[in-house]
Amino acid sequence: MSEHRGEDLPEEVPIGYAWDFETQQRRLPKEEYDLHRAILDDLEEEDLDGLDLSRASDYVLWAAAQAFEELERGGDAVACLKRIAASASPHPALSYPDILLRLEELLKDRGDYDEALAVLARVEQEDAALKDACREERASVLVLSGRIEEGVRLFEAAAREAPEDPWVLLIAAWALLQRGRYEEALSWVGRAEQALRWVEDREEALKAREEIAKLRKESAARLERRRRLIDAGSPGAPPGLGSAREEMLARLDAEEVRLVEHPPRDAMALSRATERLAGLQQRASRAWDDAVEAGDEEAIAAFDDLMAEIASLAERFGIELPDLTSGAPTPGR
Repeated sequence: MSEHRGEDLPEEVPIGYAWDFETQQRRLPKEEYDLHRAILDDLEEEDLDGLDLSRASDYVLWAAAQAFEELERGGDAVACLKRIAASASPHPALSYPDILLRLEELLKDRGDYDEALAVLARVEQEDAALKDACREERASVLVLSGRIEEGVRLFEAAAREAPEDPWVLLIAAWALLQRGRYEEALSWVGRAEQALRWVEDREEALKAREEIAKLRKESAARLERRRRLIDAGSPGAPPGLGSAREEMLARLDAEEVRLVEHPPRDAMALSRATERLAGLQQRASRAWDDAVEAGDEEAIAAFDDLMAEIASLAERFGIELPDLTSGAPTPGR
């Protein structure tokens, strides 16, 4: 679809592009390039909303998609990416397989699993060099959508073919984490740590090591929170803001697993998901008020983070949470 990256082009080409920015500036009309960079670097959210994208080129839509994603407006990013995917006028500065993979990742995150698999099939057909990346993404989609054994088999096959690659194992761990398979996620993290000994590039090894530490910490924390939630009726649980936050985090973990397994697609499911997350949001807000009253700066920051996590999960699945100041739903994106 797009012009492939040639040997005469600079090595550092950003994902989603066929040319680096210097080449884009040199080859493209000034007005088009300047608008693209302004969307990426300069425009405030209200200015982005004011843009007329109805006749925008794929090049401008790609900038808008990245900007919307940066603002955590996944729905708007997906809308732009779908227009690019359906375009009959490919832009020479773009790498369409990269852009399609980004669309697939966002569809997967939102629970649109069938659409994600269809995009992967298209990418494989259009760029054979991305076959391995598509297989790993397909495995992830299968795990998230409930076809766990099938997805794990694909991950195992990929790991056998690239035993020196810790990232295959880490992708599997992230997918299992989101399905609530915390013990299994920890097992894959351990395998990734073993694979690190084959990574010769120091920078790549450092990135993988950081991801391993992050995944191990998150999987272990979620596992412990779930155990505590199950044992919540047992005596001896210490009262206080800290334990309240841990209990709310455990319920948020469980809600993520529920939404990943059953993305809300009809009005009833959406209403129930909204009610659950709104209830959690209100509890976190009241706890934040208590932390302010107690002058507990650490708890204030912790509940700020918790409310942000609740809002992020809601946005991911297209759920409009009430505005706590008015009781009205927050406008959807």
